[in-house]
Amino acid sequence: MALSAWNKVPVAVKKFIFKAVAILVIWKVLYLAFLLPTRLLDKPLTYSVGIATTWLLNTYTGSSDYSTRSEISNVATDQGYTAMPLQKIFFHQNNVVSIEDGCNALELFVLYAGFIICMPAKSLRKTLFIIGGIIAIYITNVVRCAGVAYIILYHPRYADFAHHYVFTFVVYGLIIALWLIFSKKLSITNVEN
Repeated sequence: MALSAWNKVPVAVKKFIFKAVAILVIWKVLYLAFLLPTRLLDKPLTYSVGIATTWLLNTYTGSSDYSTRSEISNVATDQGYTAMPLQKIFFHQNNVVSIEDGCNALELFVLYAGFIICMPAKSLRKTLFIIGGIIAIYITNVVRCAGVAYIILYHPRYADFAHHYVFTFVVYGLIIALWLIFSKKLSITNVEN
């Protein structure tokens, strides 16, 4: 039954699915086995997001009241407290926001780029969309982190909702919009090839 349904799936869709699964498996193996333990990508990216967030907050407020520091702190997880590297944002030496590796948007970059790679299009178009999209996602993530810090300081009762829902919706909305813009220019002949 499942095999006959699979045989009805168009070849272009099968190619997309195979590419997507291959990218997912390769990324997860590479990330979990090598990149996560060494923090090769996470460390500079998390640091960069912290620096950019601090710069944005200081620029937006016209002050130099915000600063950032890299620290290792004990963070509550499902398994108890775990030592975790964080990029902490301070306001007058009070910690406002802590950016962990999971908040640096690396997974979103891979998700976004993986979709673009799987789509049938010219290499130049893919390259431009991947580079431009990753820059847009990075900037949006920095604005998200600065927004969370601002809301924690001035509207703390909305902080949890903004962090988990509003800003998540904005970042994923951007990614979906970029995918739609990329897909809009694709023609049926590209799909068949």
